[in-house]
Amino acid sequence: MSSPIGLDLPAALYVGLPAALALLAAAALRLARAGIPLPRVLVLVACRGAVLLALVLLLARPVALTSGDPASRRKVAVLVDRSRSMALAEDGRTRYRRALAFAQEGLLPALRRQGFQTETLLFDAAAVPAVLPRPDEGAAQGQRTDLGGAIRHALVSASPPPAAVVALTDGVANENAANAQSLLALVESQSPFVGIGFGSDRGVPTLALHRVVAPSIVPPRQVFRVSAQLQAAGGETVPEFELLLLRDGKATQSRRVAAGRGSRFWSESFEVTEPEEGTHEYSVALRPPADAGIVPVSTRGSAVVRVGKEKDFRVLFVQGALTWDFKFIGRALRGDPSVRVTGLSRTSKQSVFRQNVESAGELLAGFPEDLSQIVPYRVLVLSDMKPAELNPAQQDLVARFCGELGGGVLLIGGASTFDGSWQGSRLEQLLPVTFDPSPGVAGLDRPFHLRLTDEALRNPIFQVKDDGTSARVWDGLPTFTQYGRVLAEKPGAVVWARHDQDSGPEGRRILMASQAYGAGISTVISVQNLWRWRLAKDADPATFDRFWQQLFRYLGQSARQDVTVQFLDQEIRPQADIHALLERRPRPDGAPGTPEGEDYAVRVRDAAGAVLMEQKARLVPGRPVGITFRAGAEGVHTVEVTDARGAGVARQTLEVREVDREMERTGRDMENLTQWASVSRGLALREEECTDAEGIARRVKAQVDERSRIRRVPLGVNAWVLAAVVGGLGLEWALRRRWGLA
Repeated sequence: MSSPIGLDLPAALYVGLPAALALLAAAALRLARAGIPLPRVLVLVACRGAVLLALVLLLARPVALTSGDPASRRKVAVLVDRSRSMALAEDGRTRYRRALAFAQEGLLPALRRQGFQTETLLFDAAAVPAVLPRPDEGAAQGQRTDLGGAIRHALVSASPPPAAVVALTDGVANENAANAQSLLALVESQSPFVGIGFGSDRGVPTLALHRVVAPSIVPPRQVFRVSAQLQAAGGETVPEFELLLLRDGKATQSRRVAAGRGSRFWSESFEVTEPEEGTHEYSVALRPPADAGIVPVSTRGSAVVRVGKEKDFRVLFVQGALTWDFKFIGRALRGDPSVRVTGLSRTSKQSVFRQNVESAGELLAGFPEDLSQIVPYRVLVLSDMKPAELNPAQQDLVARFCGELGGGVLLIGGASTFDGSWQGSRLEQLLPVTFDPSPGVAGLDRPFHLRLTDEALRNPIFQVKDDGTSARVWDGLPTFTQYGRVLAEKPGAVVWARHDQDSGPEGRRILMASQAYGAGISTVISVQNLWRWRLAKDADPATFDRFWQQLFRYLGQSARQDVTVQFLDQEIRPQADIHALLERRPRPDGAPGTPEGEDYAVRVRDAAGAVLMEQKARLVPGRPVGITFRAGAEGVHTVEVTDARGAGVARQTLEVREVDREMERTGRDMENLTQWASVSRGLALREEECTDAEGIARRVKAQVDERSRIRRVPLGVNAWVLAAVVGGLGLEWALRRRWGLA
């Protein structure tokens, strides 16, 4: 093994040396003219010259070119994926059988002919050295795929590391804990990664029940819906299948879901009425179609509903002027008996018109001025208003209503209200969009269509039909006019609808958007006359009414609990560690409470009622406290928070279930393989590109030989060089001081 020296930036040497010599000559001439004896001049110039020379060499970036012996690393690790996604069949043969056949009949013999030894490993959640089974005998049954862990195992289990790592897989990995260590091992070992992707990019047809959605609390004898969010992917058609609704484990309803076309995300609902108070668990079970080509990913979900007298769900509807919105939205909300709408309309600068107030003094002075006056309401609607119509204290009150009390804020307006006057206002801070400052925009009265985004179509708010035709209802809405131009959505906001024609700097103009703000939710609808939907010739008024009922329930979904329980984004499955945040809200009356906080008891129960965790927590408003508990068996878990007197202040449910992560994505993931290959300067190839195993073996050999011939090791930046530079400068300074030249 030899180690010649090379330069990564030789130009620095060619330029730096003449410059350094010129500087040294100028310094020597200056010292000589000052009458310094020649020996002293030479010593001082030598000290400075050593420092300049070291700096020039460092700028040229010297490296040691290490030539290795190709025979010292001639082993190639071949990884074969045996997870369940490899058991998917395409063209009559599973991916796993095709991978085994390719390895045994082509790749392994070709690598040996190129002078390599081969080590074969089978991997899923773990990697183990093994003799590959015959293609007609092997079975892929792994429940997880950890490609990064398999790569790391292949690199660290051998000394020296293998010359290359070849993986035969579909590229879909659902475990990534070892990825960082694997990347580091690849870089340090200088072993190229070669990924060969099996399967089709589209994957096989799948059907999944992602989540069951139901209101957390409903009044007795009121109709509510239990909805199952479904997704079909990877196929052109989904055959007919059945959904079953279970109440406390007993089947109560069933329905057939008609066949559909294409990949889609939609919702199917059951209507339920409970005559008496109580708590019930509603589950929806998916019975997969008889077609064996459809792979069921997840087939069950649950939600807990408490039937009881609900606190008044009150809405404060504030208008800058009398509009049709109040009339038609109020009529739509009559279908939800517990919702009561109070109107406050400005009729002039000095007078307001109150509707549906519950006491003679309510809102008598107009818009509330104090937090205690707005506490009774769950949702606040601002229609056809500009920020100047609320003074700074009232704007701050709206922000506190949303952020601290968990209220919902809905802003409705059009071209006359959505303009640059919102920029910099307190209200703009809580809204999900930024506003366009351009004044006098023409063409806002031209007819346009409202186009829902994919996020909206997946949201239960927009599921206005139970037969899977909600998307067609939205596509069939009439044209609207008079919309407000907003500039863009804020980070974290969700856009629900866009203009079908008008584009801005960030794409098609936003017509509906929403975001979480503190403990509450803010939403914007920038269509002036959305009420035209209900009056359209072919419109079904029930769909209009249902949309508004679901939207207001969404906005007012915070139950005004003194303590909120928020589960963090994580994988929720049996025996997993679940992380949540507890936060106490400020008191609505402004009372500060004790500055050091108050003690609360937190108790977590599993589906069987067994206590999984019980602890004390001291909560101060604005200071979230984290809790962690280990999930139990599948089922609905409950987090209960009680105060020092034992009174319940918060209750949150969480469904824990085992999801078939192996079948969440069935398409080949070449992007993942490409990333691993790019890190190690390797290869990522599709199965159909690998008809010539001999050619692949030659490409592996070329890469290995190239890395064996030359390995560049940086030199120069070390303690010795730094010590020499500092020492040279220090010696020159000491001599100048001694000779009186400082």
